[in-house]
Amino acid sequence: MGRVPITVTIDEEVLEEFKKTCEKMDMKISTKINSLMKEWVTNKKE
Repeated sequence: MGRVPITVTIDEEVLEEFKKTCEKMDMKISTKINSLMKEWVTNKKE
């Protein structure tokens, strides 16, 4: 499975908080977003 770049528009304050949280957890933003999307899609199938 390959990686696909995307462009999204999100609230600036939400992004800043998300970036801080990912930094604290030593996690890449793209990795976390991928995990959240995968979890959401999996839960919607049920």
